Amino acid sequence: MENAKCPRVLIVDDDADIRDTLGELFRRHGFEVELACDGADAIERLDQLRPAAMIVDLMMPGIIGEELIDYLQSDDELATIPVAIVSAVPQRAPAGYSVFRKPVPGRVLIDFVRAKSKAQVT
Repeated sequence: MENAKCPRVLIVDDDADIRDTLGELFRRHGFEVELACDGADAIERLDQLRPAAMIVDLMMPGIIGEELIDYLQSDDELATIPVAIVSAVPQRAPAGYSVFRKPVPGRVLIDFVRAKSKAQVT
């Protein structure tokens, strides 16, 4: 089905290996993937795309995950994007978000995005 749009996921993590691994996993499951290396990169990308969901690391250089979450919450449209926080220090996550401790099985994140984005991908 060529004109069916795949849900887009924005993965924000400063660890290139994690970013690339998650990106490949989501692509294999039928998602369109955008990668951002930190909060500033994610904010720049959000100006041009509206992902169905985001996977966000908390501890990054520059604009950290908490600041990115604050940015999302400050905008009515961006605040509706489902966010999964993935962190080695999950207790730092803001309340009201789905939080997963690193390392998290990829299948858990796929299931989260499917449920939150109502994605009908395999």
